[in-house]
Amino acid sequence: MARKKVRKTTRKNPIKSSAVPNRKFVKLLGVLLACLTFLIYSNTLSHDYALDDASAISANYVTKKGLSGIPTIFKEHYRFGYWNSPGTLYRPVPLAMFAIEWQIAPDSPGFYHFMNVMMYVFTAFLLFWTLCKVIPKYSPILPFLTTLLFITHPVHVEVVANIKSRDEIMSFLFCISAVYFLWKYLKAKENKWLIFSILSYLLAMFSKENAITFLAVFPLLMYFFSKQTLTKNLSISALYVIPAGIYLMARTAILGGISGSKDLAPLLDNFLSGAPDTATRLASTFLLVGKYLMTLVFPHPLGSDFGYNQIPLTGWSDWRVILVLLIVIGAVVFVLKELKNKGFVAFAILYFAITFSIFSNILVLIGSSFGDRFMYFPSLGFAMLLAFLILQLLKADYRLKSNSLGTFFNNYKLPIILTVIITLAYSFKTMDRNKVWYDSFTLYDNDIKIAPNSAKLNYHYGLELNKKGLDENDPAKKGEFMNKAFQHFAKAAEIYPDYHDAYGQMGLMHYRNKSYDKAMENYEKSISLKQNNATVYSNMGIIYFERGNLSKAREVYEKAVQIDPRFVDARRNLGSVYAQLKQFDKAIEQFNQALKYEPDNAVVYLYLGYAHRDKGDNTTAQTYLNKAYALDPSLKK
Repeated sequence: MARKKVRKTTRKNPIKSSAVPNRKFVKLLGVLLACLTFLIYSNTLSHDYALDDASAISANYVTKKGLSGIPTIFKEHYRFGYWNSPGTLYRPVPLAMFAIEWQIAPDSPGFYHFMNVMMYVFTAFLLFWTLCKVIPKYSPILPFLTTLLFITHPVHVEVVANIKSRDEIMSFLFCISAVYFLWKYLKAKENKWLIFSILSYLLAMFSKENAITFLAVFPLLMYFFSKQTLTKNLSISALYVIPAGIYLMARTAILGGISGSKDLAPLLDNFLSGAPDTATRLASTFLLVGKYLMTLVFPHPLGSDFGYNQIPLTGWSDWRVILVLLIVIGAVVFVLKELKNKGFVAFAILYFAITFSIFSNILVLIGSSFGDRFMYFPSLGFAMLLAFLILQLLKADYRLKSNSLGTFFNNYKLPIILTVIITLAYSFKTMDRNKVWYDSFTLYDNDIKIAPNSAKLNYHYGLELNKKGLDENDPAKKGEFMNKAFQHFAKAAEIYPDYHDAYGQMGLMHYRNKSYDKAMENYEKSISLKQNNATVYSNMGIIYFERGNLSKAREVYEKAVQIDPRFVDARRNLGSVYAQLKQFDKAIEQFNQALKYEPDNAVVYLYLGYAHRDKGDNTTAQTYLNKAYALDPSLKK
């Protein structure tokens, strides 16, 4: 009897199949994420400047020099081109980018918004690609879900929709690039990749200082996700101290110290500065930590300012503080227990804690108590945690191999559907919040409803209402805007009685209503609160000038330009006073100084022409008058 041949079969075990996906497929997923990112933020491309964009771009005379301003950018503090006060920040890379973009497309906010979006789009692709390299055993599903949750989270709107926050985008992008090149080095053992990694981290530091937290992230990543020995880990990690040290030395040389200023936490921006004791400050800090966590879990409502006194100080009797403290203690205990096991959740928590530490106000008070932008780096930890919990909840096998969208979706149908539901909600909120960031008026008009007790928000909303009123031709609407602006200035001063800028603006509004005595009363109140207020001195000069008191006008204008040598309006007005006093050389000097900071100011050229004419130099006068008429034909009468 013939022996029956038994066919040998090999049963495939999907759990043990390779988790390393096809490179083309990973790139396809990355491109899909990048396209989604662009789509979500495409409604910001037509936006104008908003919030503090002026300080970095449109009102920054160094940025507006274009390429020729870049050497100054690297030699001076962040806002050197905007104000004359000592600086506390040193972030030359984003400012250099703005200068280059100004050279290409001067005063084009749409172009800067496009660049912000494209940098965020590239971040989406690179983040996904890097996570696939760092955690390959999780197939592309965990990196995919993590990146999807990260890029759609509404807490990032303040970073992407606010041009000035390019510093945050670039710092994070360069940090991720550093991790990418580090993993290339660990795999290929080629020193060039390590050099690229260190250079990327150097650029991250020169983009924004909170990249310093990655000094702890690099060894953490290698401990959890590589097979490096502790000695090798620490020796590689130590190399990143070099770019951090270079940045800190440069920062110290520019700012005169690592911090740059002893007063990093003004009360208007950080209400914790007003805490009467350490216990109250810490309790209030934990309350803020809870608000950050809640914003990540449920990102509504979002606001641009929660400064003094929207969130009042609290104490340890507040149940919310105790709840947050218990959550923090629980997280610490969990991490300590899981540290040896190198669990993914433990890494996500540690990453969040490390990157959030610099903004927590626990270690040191920073210049703001709360801001959505501070969650940009830490939110990656939240996205990792949420993505992992979704896979665990649905018991998805993260080791399945997928080399096409069809198999990828079939393998992870439920996790993808659940994540898409979450990210659809995120995306709707993100796109809706994007609209609010169209310009400063739309932002403050929306956010004043969210934070009505913020003194600073009331003040800045008043400024925007005042601008609307000045631009309005309808007398009834003009009056409505002006009255509303005055109410918000008054409320700002009511919330914070020492708000010198609010009194200065109320004085200006009284002046425009020809209530000169009330205007001077508010100006003097402002000066009593801040004696080096150049703007208020200049505004006082206008009243003195109109009243014919030229000596007093000269006195206050001289104080204004002494306080702020770049104050163009004050120099122009001081020059006019000198001209009235027949001191033409002094007048010409002031006009020339003004042109250093605003080289295309037609009115200054006009006044310079008049001064030369009145001095008797008609030839030079005509040259300047022609320049003024070329810049602004309406000046020719």
